[in-house]
Amino acid sequence: MNPMAERDLIQQLDQALEAMLAGAETPVMGPEVAALARIAAHIRALPDTEFRASLKRNLMAEAMEERKKMTTTVKYMREGFRTLTPYLHASSAAGLIDFVKHTFGAEEQFRVPRPDGTVMHALFKIGDSMLELAEVPSDLVGPRATSLCAYVTDVDAAYRRALESGATSLYEPVDRPYGDREAGVKDPAGNYWFIARHLSGDYKDPGMQDIAPFLFPRGAARFLDFLEKAFGAETIERHQDAGGAVLHASVKIGDSILAMGEAHGQWQPMPGGIHLYLPDVDAAYRRAMEAGAVSISAPANQPYGDRYAGVIDPQGNYWYLASQIGA
Repeated sequence: MNPMAERDLIQQLDQALEAMLAGAETPVMGPEVAALARIAAHIRALPDTEFRASLKRNLMAEAMEERKKMTTTVKYMREGFRTLTPYLHASSAAGLIDFVKHTFGAEEQFRVPRPDGTVMHALFKIGDSMLELAEVPSDLVGPRATSLCAYVTDVDAAYRRALESGATSLYEPVDRPYGDREAGVKDPAGNYWFIARHLSGDYKDPGMQDIAPFLFPRGAARFLDFLEKAFGAETIERHQDAGGAVLHASVKIGDSILAMGEAHGQWQPMPGGIHLYLPDVDAAYRRAMEAGAVSISAPANQPYGDRYAGVIDPQGNYWYLASQIGA
């Protein structure tokens, strides 16, 4: 740029700034100076430095608070629960409460009695899991005896306590080639319990709950498909024979594992009740119905503080879908 022209531009800018500060009419100026003058006017209109810093702090604090609200996990499960909780049904004469207390050291959380003294609903804590049960009349339509897996630290001791509590042996404790020591019992209510622990390391796999459903569906492959469509189950293990029958499979739903094996021999379907906590009861209910379930009860808010719906899957299992509301 020509030095003379450069000095002329600087002079124009000085005149423009003096006029702006004095509130006088802006003098005629070239396009380069006009652009700089507009920037100067914009900067002059901004608040002072201290105010801008204060405003920034306040806006950042509000933004962080909003982000915290958006990322806070919704407590749709009640305290102490996992995603899946077995719900057992038995007659009062079966003495199922005494069985789970003596065999597994179940800690009673609460019970709701009926006027006749039978138990309408009871909740127990076993290790890191919950177990629910109800004493029901013999003519009640619904699930009866089912099958479960219980991981314990001492299989032999739990097996002995089960027999002391009125269970019958399905098989004595034995070391399996897949790395578990395992025993099987049939409790006084007819439920099958597969009692197990790992032979080495921790007593169970990471992520596995102490008490979990173990089912014997007829058509396990179709059942896996249902669980995926209805409840977003993720298959984490699946072993099939040459004909495609599922010998063993495990799926993860939420924070819990559900295992199964194709019905065969003495291990036939034993549909049970499963309490499933999930974030959106209505969506899960719709998906389950679309996947072939039958409705027990449409979604509705309950006086005890859960939104609840019930379905029966194609295998006959009763699913009690729930999400805590007002948490």
